[in-house]
Amino acid sequence: MNEYIQQIIEILQELLDEHRQLIEYGNAKTTAITVNNVETISYISNKEKKCLQRILELEQRRVFLIGKYMLDQKLSSHRSFKMEKLIQAVYHANEKQQLQTLWQELSAALQQLQDINEFNQQLVRMTLEHLHFTEDLLLGPTEDEATYHRAVQGMALKRGNRFNMKL
Repeated sequence: MNEYIQQIIEILQELLDEHRQLIEYGNAKTTAITVNNVETISYISNKEKKCLQRILELEQRRVFLIGKYMLDQKLSSHRSFKMEKLIQAVYHANEKQQLQTLWQELSAALQQLQDINEFNQQLVRMTLEHLHFTEDLLLGPTEDEATYHRAVQGMALKRGNRFNMKL
């Protein structure tokens, strides 16, 4: 097996592991959001940052190794360092199969991670809307000032009710 391909396969496996860890963090964050545990959300976010830093390092190594492999195989006409190009350029069936399998698993993990992140964003949005709605219920509508304010000052002083707007 080519040494560059072996290293790329190892990096892909590490990337897959890191993405699976991010999926676990995302699921834990969903739970923390639903129970309004801000400390846990903050803790998980810090863990995610470390994971993302590791992913960036692995991605840089992956791109570098793909470039070295392409040069080693005298495929310098390929300026693209995408995995699809690498998989097409690999001649050995075993290497090609390993790369394809890992790449498909990584793509599936990325899609799952995107879905979790979108869901968490929706949960946060809904929580914020609920908080704004509760604030409007408790504080009541804002009273318009009887005196004149400049436009900029008026915008800063006025607390708008989000749920009393005409659309």
